[in-house]
Amino acid sequence: MKVQLNDLASQQVAVSRAALEAIARVGQGARFILGETVEQLERWLAEACGASEAVGVASGTDALELSLRALGIGAGDAVVTPAFSFIAAAEAIAQTGARPVFCDVEPHTLNASAGTVTEAIARARRSGLRLRAIVPVDLFGLCAPRRELAALAASESLAVVEDAAQALGGRDEMGRPAGAAGITGCFSFFPTKNLGAWGDGGAVVTSDPELAARVRRLRAHGATGPYIHGELGRNSRLDALQAAVLLAKTSHLSAWQAARQELAARYAEGLAGLPLEVPSAPTPPALHAWHAFVVRCERRDPLAASLRERGVESRVYYPVPLHRQPCFAALGEPALPNSERACRTALALPFYPGLSDEAQTWVIDSVRRFFATS
Repeated sequence: MKVQLNDLASQQVAVSRAALEAIARVGQGARFILGETVEQLERWLAEACGASEAVGVASGTDALELSLRALGIGAGDAVVTPAFSFIAAAEAIAQTGARPVFCDVEPHTLNASAGTVTEAIARARRSGLRLRAIVPVDLFGLCAPRRELAALAASESLAVVEDAAQALGGRDEMGRPAGAAGITGCFSFFPTKNLGAWGDGGAVVTSDPELAARVRRLRAHGATGPYIHGELGRNSRLDALQAAVLLAKTSHLSAWQAARQELAARYAEGLAGLPLEVPSAPTPPALHAWHAFVVRCERRDPLAASLRERGVESRVYYPVPLHRQPCFAALGEPALPNSERACRTALALPFYPGLSDEAQTWVIDSVRRFFATS
């Protein structure tokens, strides 16, 4: 049996008609950049995150960079972010002119914690760096520990910019929506995300109106009025066609999230007892968004090869930790053992709302077969 890692086409069946009708309405109105459709999505997202403002931008990476720039972070500053993650947060920090300082992650959650960030802060200060912010990542849909990170940030006078790109629909240990932890929360609408566009897109959420206003200026060339530019910004506007698609999908989001919860629980039960580290659901009121289901195995590469032989697609998230990426080699960061081990052992299994019981059973049986025969 062939089982894809993520079958986007199966998801579009439920939304394509409504999305195409929404796109047609945008076409008839001929307001393709920003406008009421984007504003409607921004209002929906702000409410969903318990924030007063949301600002649509061109990508999740831009959401992170513009948040940092809106806070005045730039050359000469330093920002702490986890080493085990997609590159977007570290890249956004570097693009502002600031220096990323990488922290390790906790071995079970794979998220940053107050302990791992404290170590990075101490290391940065010994090097004479001027720290300005922390960018925790809600990895694979699990919110980073907000209470302890917020307390640490307050004690160190640091801003928190939450990378919630993978966590829309998740909740933290206090039951607050993903994206509400920091002064800004940053989302991606890349097609594979829990709420994905038919192209790229992103958004910044915040309850600071001045910060929201500055992000709005920065996304549109720093304009303060028609052809008047108070500062250098960039072209990072969410287009109305993508906003229309996203709005058409919002009514399905809760059902998709429920399906993800069920799939995760079934994987956890089916893979129990194997020499694997299997992600677990957090204690309520926390809620995992389950963007991906990532196991860890000391024999990761042979397992992936065995699954491939059985027609099961899997993926390594992520093969190289950020502090060992060639683009950051000059920083000379020290060993971060939990991040490095995660890169040797992590493997994402097929996971999407339309994954059938039959297909998931095949995946589980294929994993169990590998351990039984090798």
